[in-house]
Amino acid sequence: MPSQPSPKVLMLLTSDFVRSRYEALRARAPELRVATEIEGASDPDVTALFAFKLPAGIAPRLPNLRLAASVGAGADGILSAPDLPPGVRVTRAVEPGLGFSMAQFVGLQILRHFRSLPQMERQHAASEWKRLAVPDASQVTVGIMGLGAIGSVVADALVALGFRVIAWTRTARQARVPLYVGEPQKDAFLAQSNYLVCLLPFTPETRGSLDGASLRKLPQGSYVINVARGGIVVEDDLLSLIDGGHLAGASLDVFATEPLPADSPFWRHERVLVTPHVAAQPTVGPVVDQFLENLRRLASGQPLLNEVDRSVGY
Repeated sequence: MPSQPSPKVLMLLTSDFVRSRYEALRARAPELRVATEIEGASDPDVTALFAFKLPAGIAPRLPNLRLAASVGAGADGILSAPDLPPGVRVTRAVEPGLGFSMAQFVGLQILRHFRSLPQMERQHAASEWKRLAVPDASQVTVGIMGLGAIGSVVADALVALGFRVIAWTRTARQARVPLYVGEPQKDAFLAQSNYLVCLLPFTPETRGSLDGASLRKLPQGSYVINVARGGIVVEDDLLSLIDGGHLAGASLDVFATEPLPADSPFWRHERVLVTPHVAAQPTVGPVVDQFLENLRRLASGQPLLNEVDRSVGY
């Protein structure tokens, strides 16, 4: 019997981030058929998509698509496609080192504010010797919204730094820190969070969920860190609460529009730190290896690695 042709994969090269995965995939699996555009009106040979975003109009042109794999840790760029057939399975990229990278970044942002690093840098520039009081981390509560694989690593790291750490999730789960669950306990969680760390997945339920009404429930002088997705935080509300003095400031790595427009009021705001969506990124090699393993599992009928529950979005 003639051998079956290898699977055909479509990669949409929407950014350098995706292109690096494309180049690694070609190097690791040279026998794999990889296309970067759809040939003709439709391409029945494509059975898998490996991408960060799935624009509308693509999925209907792939009648035999079985797998849509995200090249990143979140799958919202694929799940947001309005015409993705219900039978297509979706996976996201999970890499063991991602939690450590995120913990490093979140810890950096908290400690920068907690230990008054901007003020010390200004004193350095002015040749000013002025000792600052050392605050007590045990008297400060960090609230983490979203306690998945990454959030759990972040929580452990912050506990090790001496902070009191609590978490909020939509559904109950095992946790090593005090856990608040669902909308009934959300206000009690927010009311204790001197630092609020957003690590929520981006879903229809979380879109715009950190609005002015929610953020006002944080204690006076709280600090907001968003390393999840920009659309979760209502940016105008956040800025208003910072300028009005209720919030001390924010560290923002993600935004509703990326790249952040040059005329955004967040740029150069003295109490806001803008970073270009770099808090943590899956390493190229493990992400590509996971995708290749899922192609093998798909062909043999085995459970997929890191499959997304499309009904909840993560």
